[in-house]
Amino acid sequence: MLKAKKKLTKKELKEDKFVLTVFKAKDFLEEHSRQIAYGVLAVVAVVLIVSFYNSSRKKAEEAASVMLTEAQVLLSQGQEDNGIAKLNDLADRYEGTEAAGYATFLLAKHYLEKNDTSKAKELFKKYIDDYGSDKLLLQAAMVGYADCLVAEKNYKEAARYYERAVRMNPDFPEVPAYLFSAAMAYKDAGDFEKSRKLFQEIVTKYEKSAYKAQAEIFLKYLDLKVS
Repeated sequence: MLKAKKKLTKKELKEDKFVLTVFKAKDFLEEHSRQIAYGVLAVVAVVLIVSFYNSSRKKAEEAASVMLTEAQVLLSQGQEDNGIAKLNDLADRYEGTEAAGYATFLLAKHYLEKNDTSKAKELFKKYIDDYGSDKLLLQAAMVGYADCLVAEKNYKEAARYYERAVRMNPDFPEVPAYLFSAAMAYKDAGDFEKSRKLFQEIVTKYEKSAYKAQAEIFLKYLDLKVS
């Protein structure tokens, strides 16, 4: 007579499932051990690369900061050629660092003061495109770039950058001056409607500004121009 199969308890069922899972895991590891090993090595490699990058980045930032200080000391001592040469070296050697960004801005400003608008324009644009973590410097770079465009008589594009600088920080003390420059650039580009709008903005929003009286004069001029 056949004996009835013993009914497994819940505990025994769980134990059987656990044993089965362990064996499946063992089989999987044996079958895919090489791929898993490669995967682990890949993860370790990525961690090492990231760690090395962060360490190198930190060292680059520190070295760039030292060079920036040296350049500023030279400029403060009146050694302009040596100071500018060091800024150029810094901007090239440590491109991407915060100090290199500041060096790029200082170089752009220097070349603009020397009326080398082509070089200044190139460097201001580089700062705008590649750096810009410092919002005040980014705003100033946009204005500098716009000044270069005005020198090239590219008035409409200049006006656009003056406006971008304004909208970045409308409460900045120099905003009325930027607005006035934008309005003048639009006027010179023949876009009297946009020019009038910005002159009016100066009169309405910046009543205490030194540019208010000039804006009012140009508003009257534009009224005659379009009438």
